[in-house]
Amino acid sequence: MSKRTTGKKKSKTTGHQSTNRLVDWFFRPSHLIISAVFGLCLVCYPVFRHYLPSLTERPEYQLGPEQVTITSPPRWIPPDLIQQAFQRAGFRSQESLLDETLSERVALAFYTHPWIEDVRSVRKSYPPRLHVEVVYRVPVAMVSGVDGYYPVDRHGVLLPPGDFSVADIARYPHIDRVSSVPLGNVGEPWGDPAVIGAAELAAVLQQSAGEKDGQPQPVWRALGIESVLAPRSVAMDEDAEHLEYRLRTTGGTQIVWGRTPSTQHPGELSVEQKLARLTDYLAGYGAFDDAHGPYEIDIRPWHGIGRGLLAAEQRDDITRN
Repeated sequence: MSKRTTGKKKSKTTGHQSTNRLVDWFFRPSHLIISAVFGLCLVCYPVFRHYLPSLTERPEYQLGPEQVTITSPPRWIPPDLIQQAFQRAGFRSQESLLDETLSERVALAFYTHPWIEDVRSVRKSYPPRLHVEVVYRVPVAMVSGVDGYYPVDRHGVLLPPGDFSVADIARYPHIDRVSSVPLGNVGEPWGDPAVIGAAELAAVLQQSAGEKDGQPQPVWRALGIESVLAPRSVAMDEDAEHLEYRLRTTGGTQIVWGRTPSTQHPGELSVEQKLARLTDYLAGYGAFDDAHGPYEIDIRPWHGIGRGLLAAEQRDDITRN
């Protein structure tokens, strides 16, 4: 009994001594000074921070449109696109590289520009530089409107008409027989399913057909196609996939193409099959047009190509467009 009691007393004594040593260590003058300084810093930091100069405003971290680069643009992109994006977004003449929101704001500024289809990345570097990797919209056709021509991309998105010259109109196939006007602004879909489907077909006609005289030649030029004829009397809520289109040659012959390239209709020939039929026709007849035409050429039937003289009402349609 006496031995066990003595052990407990020693244990209590040892614990008490450890506590005393810890208190003595903490209350040493040097440790108290360090603790006081640390506490003072915590209290005063918000006040000091208010009066300290901000690094974000220092000139060595500022950048403007001149320090921004973008993915190498094709010829149809306006040379001042970066300045346009900055102005449209309401940026200051100089922005700070240290601004945590800069990358996000720059990405949004370019994404909302009518010439930009997508923004892949925004990269910062020092000295202050920004590189924006983007995907550009590609014009595929000119929609013939009541007051001029409107460029569209493969999705039927309206592109800035002011960025095209009169000479550019001949660079693209036309989309004719469109009775609607754009329902949105530039950079937004036209809003008419007939235009959306026609733009999709025009994108197919822009595919490469090889070279001529050392220059790349799109399908529509190689075949002598002048325009895509949109279907008439289309409701705005109609599905573009179910609409049927025609192609018109430079000599007035109309080729009955059928549904849009993306259609899943079980009875429709594929795009590859239709293009092969057009190539075979040219190989057999030499041209879509001759002195006896214009013709109506139907490439839709599974059993082969149909051909007949173009109806009078369809010929009248040529002069109206």
